[in-house]
Amino acid sequence: RDMADAPRAMQRSLLRACRRLGPDWFPSAPANERLWGNGSYGSASELQPRLRQFLPEPLRAHVAATGHKPLVPWLRSSLRRSGGADTAAAPLASDELLSFLGEQCALAPCASSNEEAGLRVDAVSGFAGGDAAVTKEQYVFAYNLCFTNLGQRRLRVLSRQYDFREGAGAVATQIKSDQPEAAGVVGFTPLLEPGQSFGFGSGVVLRSPKGALTGSFLVMEEPTLEGKDLKMHEYMEQAELYIRHAYYKGLGTEQFYLPLGHLQFDSSVPCVSAR
Repeated sequence: RDMADAPRAMQRSLLRACRRLGPDWFPSAPANERLWGNGSYGSASELQPRLRQFLPEPLRAHVAATGHKPLVPWLRSSLRRSGGADTAAAPLASDELLSFLGEQCALAPCASSNEEAGLRVDAVSGFAGGDAAVTKEQYVFAYNLCFTNLGQRRLRVLSRQYDFREGAGAVATQIKSDQPEAAGVVGFTPLLEPGQSFGFGSGVVLRSPKGALTGSFLVMEEPTLEGKDLKMHEYMEQAELYIRHAYYKGLGTEQFYLPLGHLQFDSSVPCVSAR
């Protein structure tokens, strides 16, 4: 009887994990401190390589086929149809999936996603490793962000504004929109074609084991240029960051702010370089 009840017990455990994650959950790869200071382009139509590393195979195949859509409705439907005993769903109802969902429940407060005017920003944070990252009440956290252009306009991220807070809510440090440090992200002013993504990593040192990041990004619609104007534009793309930033802001095309979803830091949620 115990063996007969095992599939249903697994089903119940998986459904409880789904309830904890909520209907809008989409998986996140843990933050990777090795991305700190680096940026790279990708495609919205392709599964992010880091997420591919961590997803159990049944989820990997589903996400690759359906894209960035909430997974809990599909998971719950599949599990309930199987009743925990359908052999076709056996690879789905597994210890590997249960372990993964548990990890995602722990990671969820340290991940966020937000969308504005056809541009989405996904974020995840993690404690950047071991006792060496804690010295004299200083805690080192890394965070990874990814922009994805979901619309039809060519968009460029110009600058950022950040408020880092300690666990008790006090402001730890800020990057204000009028400061030179606000220009770009890790040295880039990334241009996102429709369907393109750009990911980067950075970090912060706090004095408490928990904290938070809020902020926003200034984004502009890329102009359509030709002739000498286009040549000047291409030349300025190679200019020093602050000059480039000032040039873009002065072009007069439509601009908007993309808010960063509230992102928490927690020293109990580690960065993971690879699995």
